[in-house]
Amino acid sequence: MSKLSLMSKLGIAYLTWTRMLQKDLVPYKITLKQQYVLRQLSRKDFLYPSQIADMLFCDRPTVTVIIKNMEREKWVKKERDIENAKQVRISITEEGRQKLASLKGTSGPEDMARYDPLQCLTEEERKQLDVLMTKVLSHINANKGNLK
Repeated sequence: MSKLSLMSKLGIAYLTWTRMLQKDLVPYKITLKQQYVLRQLSRKDFLYPSQIADMLFCDRPTVTVIIKNMEREKWVKKERDIENAKQVRISITEEGRQKLASLKGTSGPEDMARYDPLQCLTEEERKQLDVLMTKVLSHINANKGNLK
């Protein structure tokens, strides 16, 4: 594993962690992304598909599929925006709230803490990693489209 680049190691750690969280959701027939969207919608009146795409770090076509699948399960509903008829608002339904409640915290904050890939680090190492990752993310955000 030491011959892998640092970015590869970060990617592998993240993907392995999310797969562990997703595995717990299989019996509930919901994906980690769907659960995250429901959690966010439960705190807001609505979200636009573009906001959901930004939250999930994915493209609009992928979000369209996620929303359609959630709509088919009756967890969310789409409505035209009253201020801009070209926009669509996505909101959680009562069925969506019930689905979220049925998960009983699965892959929520408790599971994320239980599966915390950083638990092997000391508090000082966590702080150092946080500072370094914040620096990397700032660099990426400042140079979007210009990175070579």
